[in-house]
Amino acid sequence: MSAYEAVKVTIDLVHVPSRVRHQRSLPLPAGVPIVLGIAAGDEGALSEASTNIDRPPELIRKAAAFFIEQILLSPDADSYRVLGANRTATAGELRHNMALLLRFMHPDTNPQDLRSIFARRVTQAWEDLKSTERRAAYDKVNEVQEVKPRSPKRTRPQRPFKSFASRRSFDIWEDERRGLLRRAMSLLLDGIRRPRR
Repeated sequence: MSAYEAVKVTIDLVHVPSRVRHQRSLPLPAGVPIVLGIAAGDEGALSEASTNIDRPPELIRKAAAFFIEQILLSPDADSYRVLGANRTATAGELRHNMALLLRFMHPDTNPQDLRSIFARRVTQAWEDLKSTERRAAYDKVNEVQEVKPRSPKRTRPQRPFKSFASRRSFDIWEDERRGLLRRAMSLLLDGIRRPRR
């Protein structure tokens, strides 16, 4: 696996945004901390990534921000994903990723941008995972939710379609269970068929 796999994924997502939904269901690619560093303004990481994957720095910076907003901070992301890590990440890696995300979201970096609204999600994810006790409790709760089977979708039994025209008689007294519309149609048709006296 390449250390720049995550950077390549971010660029692919910028070019084809319809892949975002599919990418959310996949595990995080290798090299997410590099993407976080680029988004946080690390010029060394940006120039190194630009050299290694042969893309302009501005595109890489834009792609990193898009990846964070669409993949890491998606509404259904768990606390590990919000922090750009998997369940095997150490507390130091989680803290480092949190610091990079908060630097990326800080309003001083780009005052016109509204990224700071995501800071609460990042700090909540860190609160969930910052100690071994909290992390164990969080994992236990998520285990229970993952194991819980979903109830199957209930569907109505399909009734065969019966055409009104397929009935042999239009006599309204023949079937007392007909609806109002059928009765009205029957009266109209009966009046058309029988000549008036």
